[in-house]
Amino acid sequence: MPRSLRLVVSSAAVAAALASLQGAAGAQVTSAGEHIQYALVTAKDYIFAAPPTITAGIITFHLVNEGSDVHQLSVMEVGPGHSIKEFYDAMRVKGVPPAWTTTVGMTPTIPPNSETFLTLRLAPGRYVLSCMIPAKDGRSHVEKGMYQWLTVSPKAKPAAAPAPVTKKP
Repeated sequence: MPRSLRLVVSSAAVAAALASLQGAAGAQVTSAGEHIQYALVTAKDYIFAAPPTITAGIITFHLVNEGSDVHQLSVMEVGPGHSIKEFYDAMRVKGVPPAWTTTVGMTPTIPPNSETFLTLRLAPGRYVLSCMIPAKDGRSHVEKGMYQWLTVSPKAKPAAAPAPVTKKP
């Protein structure tokens, strides 16, 4: 199936899934005026191409595997005072995410030339996108460079309405 047709079919499936949630639980899905953001994440061997910044709220990550190896996307919140280098070093030494990260979501593992979606509500903060799969040579995809910093910025506050003008008699 051509990629553009898969995208339409996949988008329709996501829309149908969200529509099925609208009934009595509709208020829990999105609040009035909230928009779902879209972030394309392209996985190649061994790097992600993804936006470095996103606004807090509901985000649908669309993972497309353009590599020759299987890949997946893990989204982890990074604790205050820690850096992307510390994350990489911890993964290289221990092979597991450090205790100061919290996994907030992950996609399934997908083969080359396929795609998947992950929808999350992210609060402002710092996150790392990574592929947690071990490669055929025993090194993790993270060790090979498959991780990226993601900053989630606060939503812009709406401008205050101007004070009403009153005429004096």
